[in-house]
Amino acid sequence: MTKYKINRLTRRAKGTEVELPGIEESAGGKTAYLKALRAMLRDLAKYARTARTEYDLNELARVAVGLVSIADGMVKRILRLEAKRHTDTFISSVKRAIGIDVRALVKEEDLEGYLQLAAKRNAALIKSLSDDTVKRVELAVLDNLIAGNSSETLRKTLVEAFGISDRRAKFIASDQMAKMNADMNEYRHRQAGITEYDWSTSRDERVRPRHRALEGKRYRYGEPTGAEGGVGPGKAPRCRCIARAVITFGDERYEAREVTLPPQLPQAQQEALERSLKRRPWTAPIERRAT
Repeated sequence: MTKYKINRLTRRAKGTEVELPGIEESAGGKTAYLKALRAMLRDLAKYARTARTEYDLNELARVAVGLVSIADGMVKRILRLEAKRHTDTFISSVKRAIGIDVRALVKEEDLEGYLQLAAKRNAALIKSLSDDTVKRVELAVLDNLIAGNSSETLRKTLVEAFGISDRRAKFIASDQMAKMNADMNEYRHRQAGITEYDWSTSRDERVRPRHRALEGKRYRYGEPTGAEGGVGPGKAPRCRCIARAVITFGDERYEAREVTLPPQLPQAQQEALERSLKRRPWTAPIERRAT
């Protein structure tokens, strides 16, 4: 990962503040995530409807292992697509805000370590959803056999059980995509040497009162906020808030050397240009006008 100071990549008056546009979670990513979970639940339901014996329940548990693996693979691909989307959006937002292209400094590979951890977190949640669903089915079938109830009674119980699982799937998809977006926002901001952000809500009727009170408040990364558990925007359950990074410019030297130099330059010329940039501060060209 390349760490850099974004406030040294362009010249601004001392004390100038620029707020980067906030990057919101992807609605498409959340929809795709939920679709993967629902596909797993739908196939589990097919087997559950025919489960009548202990052998059937063992077969359901076996099938569930394969379905979890499929859902896990789909979610891993979704996470990587989201990482690419976020990286491209961050680069574009910086370009719009301060006119600098940081593509040479910001890579998708920077997020590899995070993606591996996020994949493990999501895999555990997918397995937990499947395990809990299988347990509900098992209990429903056994209770129905013991009570001697009809297959119609069992069907109604299973519909209720899968309704619970579907609601949990919705929560997982929404919560995890919001958390991922918040994590990547913080990662990119810290990578750029940004230490502060403004709390920004979705500004609609669904915003909880506690978070509405945080609108526009400024925090430093690493310090507790006024949200549940002191967490940052997007990290509390069902939180849709985002962090808007604040770039504060001082009297630091303009460091053009932090931007990748043209690759076609011979090595000797490139080194000479780097030494030149280190020796003297940058000054803006004087615009000459016809009189």
